[in-house]
Amino acid sequence: LLQSDLGDFTFKTKPYQYQIEGVKYGIDKRHWHLGDEQGLGKTKQIIDLARYLKEIQGVEHCLVICGVASLRWNWRDEIETHSNEDHCILGLRKRKRKNTMYDGGTTAKIEDLQSIPEAFFWIINVEALRDETIIKILKKYHENGIIGIIITDEVHKIKNPLSAQGKGYLKVVNIKDTEDIRITISGTPLINQPM
Repeated sequence: LLQSDLGDFTFKTKPYQYQIEGVKYGIDKRHWHLGDEQGLGKTKQIIDLARYLKEIQGVEHCLVICGVASLRWNWRDEIETHSNEDHCILGLRKRKRKNTMYDGGTTAKIEDLQSIPEAFFWIINVEALRDETIIKILKKYHENGIIGIIITDEVHKIKNPLSAQGKGYLKVVNIKDTEDIRITISGTPLINQPM
């Protein structure tokens, strides 16, 4: 598998051969899991794949659900490094005096979702999926094809389907009869108590 196998698509940052193979593998898959070991660049692979799917297949928006809230900043930085695509951390607000950013909470996330964010990558933490309004809005965007890719990072953290965020997550991602792409990511897919 060579980069030339990807047609006119170009990588912003140079990938390793296995990352090219990962992108190529994901092109025609709809629902799959990337379980490479930690430190191998899973985030870069998925960013490159999402860019490819946007450029070549016309995917409108990509929702990144972070199983660990602090990963939102990492995704922002990685998107800026490996892509020229716009991104937004849903609910992010700027302090006026200190000129620093902070999470504005559920209300800010709902405000950001009231009209479709222009950015290609939308980044949110899984805890936000405890709120029924956020769930309804994201589900509607997913059903209508506005969200064409859902990436769940550190998916092993969303292990309880009976928790509030587990139920919300399943409502957002489990849409039947859509041509969506759902990718889960974890460097530690097996946990102490897999059941």
